[in-house]
Amino acid sequence: MNILFIHTNPYYQEINNLIFDIISNYKSDIDEVFERHYQDFRWYNPKELLSLRKYIKKNRINIVHTYNYVDAYYCLKASKYLKIKVVYSCYDYHDNLHGISKMMFLNVLNKVDYIIFQTDVQRDRFILKYKLDTSKNTKLFHGFSMDRYDDFKYESVRDEFFIDDFRYLIGTHGDFEPSRDIMNIFKMVRRLKRTGRNFTCIVSGNYIDEYDDYYNSCKYYYLMQGLENYITYSYRRNDVPNFMSQLDAFVYHSNNEAVSLSVIEAMISGINVIVNDSEMIKEITRNGKYVALYKSNDDLDFAEVTRRILVDLEDYQIIAETVKEECRDLYGIERHIIGLKEIYNKIIIE
Repeated sequence: MNILFIHTNPYYQEINNLIFDIISNYKSDIDEVFERHYQDFRWYNPKELLSLRKYIKKNRINIVHTYNYVDAYYCLKASKYLKIKVVYSCYDYHDNLHGISKMMFLNVLNKVDYIIFQTDVQRDRFILKYKLDTSKNTKLFHGFSMDRYDDFKYESVRDEFFIDDFRYLIGTHGDFEPSRDIMNIFKMVRRLKRTGRNFTCIVSGNYIDEYDDYYNSCKYYYLMQGLENYITYSYRRNDVPNFMSQLDAFVYHSNNEAVSLSVIEAMISGINVIVNDSEMIKEITRNGKYVALYKSNDDLDFAEVTRRILVDLEDYQIIAETVKEECRDLYGIERHIIGLKEIYNKIIIE
C-alpha cells in the first residue's frame, strides 16, 4: 500500500510537523509513504493537476491523504477514474464559506472516501449538519512527536523581552481571530493586574487580514486599559516547545474551534494550563482532568483561576508534571499512526 501525503499551506506548521513525524515514525514492511508539499501551489493550473496525476500513477499510489478541503477537492479531480482513495483530515468548521469555496467544501464532504475529524464534538456536529455517512468518518486525535518537546534549543524568552525574574510569566499562542478569543485574555489581564500580581503575559500570534476589525478592537482595548506593562506581543512563534517550557501558566480561550492544538501542546509540555470550559476543550482535556477550567466568556472567573494557580504555583506545577505523561500517551505520534493504519486498511479493502 502506497500512501501520499499532500499539504499546500506552508504556514500551518502543526500540519507540516505532523506529516514529517508520521513519515519519520511510520514503520511497515508492506506500506510505503510519500510526501509532496506544493509551496505556493496554484491548483487552477491544469498542468499542476496533470503533474499530480502522473505522480500518482508513476508511484502506484493507493491512498492520498490531504489536510485541507482545497487540496482534497483537486486531488479528487486529479485522481478521477484511478482506483485510489482520498482521505481528508478536517481541522475546522468552515462555517463562513461562500460561493465556489462552499461548493468545493460540500463536494469534498460528499465524495472523499474517508474523513478524519479531530474531536467527537466536531464529528457529531458535521454528521448532524451535513447528514454524513457515519461509516465513512471517525475521530482521531492529532499526533505529536515527543522528541520535538524534549530536544529543543533553549533560548531565554525572558531575555528576549527583557522580563524580570520576579515577574510571573504567562502566555498564549494563537492568531488574532474570533475563534481564538484573545480579547478575553486581555480582559482577564485587566482584572488580574488589580490583584497586585507582578506578571507579564506574552501573546504569540499573527495579524490576519480577514479579521482586521477584530485585531483593531483588541489593540484599542489594550491601549485604553493601559495594559502595556502587562502584555507583550510576539509573532506566531516557530519555537513552541521552547516557548511553552518557560511559561508559569498557559492561558487560552476558545470560541468555536474544531480543536485547540495549542492547548494540547501546552499539556504535553508539562505546564499549568488555564482554559475555558467549552465542550471541545472538555473533550481534549478529559473533562478538565489535565487543566484548570474557567467559565467561558467570564473574565472574572478567568482571572480568579489564574490568580489561584500563580499563588500556589509549586503545588499546581506538580500536578501539571504528573498528568504530562498521560497526555503524551494520548496524543503521541505512535498512537496516531496506529489509528491511521486502521483507517487505511479499512478503506483499501472496501
